[in-house]
Amino acid sequence: MRALPAFAGGPLAAARPQLKVRRARRRPNRVGFAVPAEFRLSVTAYPGIRAGDALETLLHELVHLHVGRAAEAHAWHGRTFKTTLARAMGEAYGVAVPSSRATLHGAYAEAIERRLRA
Repeated sequence: MRALPAFAGGPLAAARPQLKVRRARRRPNRVGFAVPAEFRLSVTAYPGIRAGDALETLLHELVHLHVGRAAEAHAWHGRTFKTTLARAMGEAYGVAVPSSRATLHGAYAEAIERRLRA
């Protein structure tokens, strides 16, 4: 995924971030997080997680590493983040979500799941 055109010219194109997969006994409130300053991300595996959930979370956190904290309103999930996330989801999985609230985990997972079943 680091080679996606959406990430061209950014830090992901040049280096591999540190990835940690955490395990939980139930679905946590926070299914993933990124720390751009340390170039690392974490994704949580939990009972019942679907492939679409994991794929969405991983790409969501990679976008955080690429964009970082944008100098705009809603610095972490603002316009730059949403635009980059939508582009990366299309490039990686061939999915689109027409909602402006598509930064929340789960919005793209359903579309990915439908695509995987097709």
